[in-house]
Amino acid sequence: MIKVKSKTLPKVKVHGPTLDRVDCSVVADALGAERIEGSVAPKQGPIALFGLRQALAERLKSSGGRPGFGISRRQKIPLDEADWELLCKLSEMLADDDAHPSPGQIAGELLHQRLRQVRDEVQHANSDRLREELGKVGVKRRAAG
Repeated sequence: MIKVKSKTLPKVKVHGPTLDRVDCSVVADALGAERIEGSVAPKQGPIALFGLRQALAERLKSSGGRPGFGISRRQKIPLDEADWELLCKLSEMLADDDAHPSPGQIAGELLHQRLRQVRDEVQHANSDRLREELGKVGVKRRAAG
């Protein structure tokens, strides 16, 4: 039995040789992994916020009341509390003397931008492969449901 008298434990000392690093391709081959092509969205920073602000300013139109997008359709979209809080913070950050976009307007613009990006990616994708992948997703959902 080890009796520790001090409040901090002593450092663990490892005696023995250091093992060589294993290349990731060796692990991938051993697991039968396949390379998947894709892209990671770039990190967003102040420039992206400026772009969002400019897009909001271009799309918002005043009709005597609160400036809106001039769109007749309004759709309820569920959000969790953390997303809504972020939209509220963005609303405060993007407000200036000329415009005070609401959290809902910011959400609408972000959704608009992302949907355009997805549309463009789909148009450039191999349509046969895309249909095949969507078919797999549909089969999985039907089997799970």
